[in-house]
Amino acid sequence: MNPVESLHGSALVPDALEIGFASLAAADKVNEDCFGLVTPQEMPEAAERGTVVALADGGSAGGTGRIASELTVRTLLQDFYATSPEWSVERAIDTVLCSVNDWLYVQNSRNPEFDGVVTTLSMLLFGSGSFHLAHVGDTRVYRWRAGALELLTVDHTWPRRDMRHVLRRAVGLDSHLVIDFVSGDTRAGDVFLIASDGVWEVLGNAVMDEFLADDLSAEMIACRLVERSVQSQQRYMGRNDATALVARIGGPRP
Repeated sequence: MNPVESLHGSALVPDALEIGFASLAAADKVNEDCFGLVTPQEMPEAAERGTVVALADGGSAGGTGRIASELTVRTLLQDFYATSPEWSVERAIDTVLCSVNDWLYVQNSRNPEFDGVVTTLSMLLFGSGSFHLAHVGDTRVYRWRAGALELLTVDHTWPRRDMRHVLRRAVGLDSHLVIDFVSGDTRAGDVFLIASDGVWEVLGNAVMDEFLADDLSAEMIACRLVERSVQSQQRYMGRNDATALVARIGGPRP
């Protein structure tokens, strides 16, 4: 249940859920993206409460955003399953993330060396035939279904063109954290993608749609997305970490 550190990998989950992941740092810097997953193999409670995949993209003026992203993912993966099973999914996630937000906000206020560390967070919880999504920031969640790519999240950035990379909502940014929640059904053949802006902004919908439509393993799709992003950034002098989590619902595609 710890944040995943490897470049790429995969996990097979009961109920025919396949998860693949890949991440690469921008050249000559620490990877400030952090991701992780919890399946029933790691934690028995996940068999009843569902499998979690989460991605956080940390940021700060001093390049110490990894503090926020790793703390957020690690705490979420550990503490979500410790909340009362009587609580709704939304209440459980909100309680855990608000506690992380409170700690980061206080540290940012008291410790100049933190340099305003904040993080985005996007999480998917997969149950039997359904998903729950929690989101804050500009990491994105997509669903590919029957040939159509759908964006399931809204970027919490300022609308002005010169501020489109400035977060107006993030974990650790304000004393009060507001989280977006979405839920829906899953169908055989669905492919979900959680992507940091180093993937979705660099590649665009057309390229992501092309990769998600391929009948490849979830791990291979994640690797191809990240590798293409890094190649494009090298060509155009980009400096953004690239991370992709891909979850495929088993069964034939419609």
